[in-house]
Amino acid sequence: MTLIEQPSVTVMQIEASTVRYLNQYRCPYCQNEWEDVWDCGCNDRCPDCNKEIEPYDSALIEGESAETELPVEEPASANVTAAGVNRLFIVSYEIDYVHRVSVGVTADSLEAAQQLAEQAFNDGTIWDDTAAMPLFSDEYHEVEGESLAWECVAVAQLPEPDHSVRQLKKEQATMQVCRGLVEAYKQGEANGGIIDWEDLDQLIPLALQALGKPVLDIQS
Repeated sequence: MTLIEQPSVTVMQIEASTVRYLNQYRCPYCQNEWEDVWDCGCNDRCPDCNKEIEPYDSALIEGESAETELPVEEPASANVTAAGVNRLFIVSYEIDYVHRVSVGVTADSLEAAQQLAEQAFNDGTIWDDTAAMPLFSDEYHEVEGESLAWECVAVAQLPEPDHSVRQLKKEQATMQVCRGLVEAYKQGEANGGIIDWEDLDQLIPLALQALGKPVLDIQS
């Protein structure tokens, strides 16, 4: 693994990173449109299908300036104090990888099978795992000799988690519900076939989270 050293974040860079852009996105796969505010015209993931999409428009938010003003001279003691104040940062890393997906296709030739898979990819349906085209693997593999690049950006406030994190939390909640149901039924068998409703009630908030719905208070 090759580690790419990034320059340290200076005060000037921190001030420059407060510049914000309103990016407009349109997903060619599911036709979803959305906008988001970033510190550059960067790609974003579609909230519906999770495809990485480039912005079709990126505009500097009114009142922002791409030029950093010169810092006001302050006593040396004041600079030392400011450097010790905790600030909010977003630290990210990028790493090279290969995304390998394998599906089953019924066709009369290699060429026809690949054409069917390519069409499903273009339509965004290759991951649907249907009887006609079952999904066998969807894996990410690091590239041999890949580079690792770090980025650190100062922000005024931390953003909301994006689609990938929300989806991960849904999957984790789903597994917790499954484990809880199995455990509740095991306890029910041990109690002569009687399941304690409290064991099931505590799984409802997790089930709602897995479905992406608001978590409600369950009255016992």
